[in-house]
Amino acid sequence: MPHKILTIAGSDSLAGGGVQADLATFSNYEYFGLSVLTAIVTITPTDFKIYPIDSKIIEAQLQSALALDDIVAIKVGLLPTPEIIQLVSTYLAKINVPIVVDPVMVFKETTQINIKSIADTLKTQLLPLATVVTPNLNEAQILANQPINSIDDMKQAAKTIAHYGSKNIVVKGGSNIPGSQAIDLLFNHKESYVFYQDKIHTSSLYHNGAGCTLSASLAANLGHSFDIVHAFKDAKDFVWQGIQNGVTLNAEFSDGNVWQGARRQNHEANI
Repeated sequence: MPHKILTIAGSDSLAGGGVQADLATFSNYEYFGLSVLTAIVTITPTDFKIYPIDSKIIEAQLQSALALDDIVAIKVGLLPTPEIIQLVSTYLAKINVPIVVDPVMVFKETTQINIKSIADTLKTQLLPLATVVTPNLNEAQILANQPINSIDDMKQAAKTIAHYGSKNIVVKGGSNIPGSQAIDLLFNHKESYVFYQDKIHTSSLYHNGAGCTLSASLAANLGHSFDIVHAFKDAKDFVWQGIQNGVTLNAEFSDGNVWQGARRQNHEANI
């Protein structure tokens, strides 16, 4: 029987990110995926809306999912209000499995989320419970309260974020740091590891869901008891192949989605 793994996140109507990306990732790592929905996100070429789910419904989902046994890891994504962060944190404080927190705060399409109150509550309530926190550059700048324009800036931001209690901090520089290499950083309170990967250049970049997929992959690897460096290297490879072989939406969208089945297909094609 496959082990169980849980995502606590929003629903993405186009399946680029959110629980849809997480469950697809979990399946490719041979897990049985469970989910708790915190919001419903709808996306069109001209509109982006986040509909938070009532806290009582979220709590009922948490009680249902966490009543099961053999959950080996938990990934946390979009928690759209401070109240929802507090609720989820209360339940996760009772759990002793790896917890990967993707601190989703910044959407290019909307200013609907109150970023400051979300960040403050994440720092005090959820990050102390995290095995790993995985902010992108914008989110890391908010959590660390500093600009990030270089690898040295990434290192300093990770050290600042570490003060909030997460055991490991990943700062996803990706393609936003100048140069031909995508750069990410992992800090474990003692040492910083810098990872380089060739940037993917396509006419339509398939990056929607990259952050969700990476954190879900990382949770899957930690559920398999991989050490953090091995877990992160593999997650980066999984996402890189998913971007390189992404899913086109249509001509009205400027980019596309990560495809979580890409690495499996590439492997099967090479057998």
